[in-house]
Amino acid sequence: MKRAVALLALLAAGGCAHRVDEPGAVLGSFGSAVSRGDLHAAYRLTSDAYQRRVPFETFAAGFAAEGGDPVALGRRLSTEASKVAPRVEVELALGERVPLVLEAGGWRIDGPVFEAWGQGTLRVALRTFVRAVDERRYDVLLRLVPDRYRTSLSPERLRAFWEGDGRDEHRALLERIRAAIGGSLVESATEARLAVPPDRAVRLVREAGRWKIEDPDEY
Repeated sequence: MKRAVALLALLAAGGCAHRVDEPGAVLGSFGSAVSRGDLHAAYRLTSDAYQRRVPFETFAAGFAAEGGDPVALGRRLSTEASKVAPRVEVELALGERVPLVLEAGGWRIDGPVFEAWGQGTLRVALRTFVRAVDERRYDVLLRLVPDRYRTSLSPERLRAFWEGDGRDEHRALLERIRAAIGGSLVESATEARLAVPPDRAVRLVREAGRWKIEDPDEY
């Protein structure tokens, strides 16, 4: 929630600083530049991060590839631009998406930032797991333990696991899980597996409609 508050403050401050073009307007300008062959103008509409990854020469070469038709592409983009709703999504560190819409000249949050301590989907459960450890919410972490292990665990024992002997090794595993959350999941009706490169995996089980962590490691 702290991230959400910070995001709102940043958006509010930014809204006062300068006018923000709608996504459709940017897409239309890009399409117009491409259709008239002004690839330098089109390139200037790409992000700094994209330009660091892709030099102009590579960008331009993509339009000249065999079978390419930049004029038709540009026209299509320009045509579709008018249909693009003034809506964007901001992705947070663990993959949560925050939807925003443009209203009265300013961006506004258009949905929940994330489901607090949710277990309804695999990735939500994995994010809950990581946040619970980060925030030392071992009562929440206990909810993520499958029923057959619950009788032998407690918030105090979970605290000892994550903060006691071996905490550095366990934290290193947590960081690997954090980095892998957006990766490939193998899922069945009641079980799932998230690969944690290079040589680990997190297994999850579904109990009473909620996903729980089978074993990020042995508690």
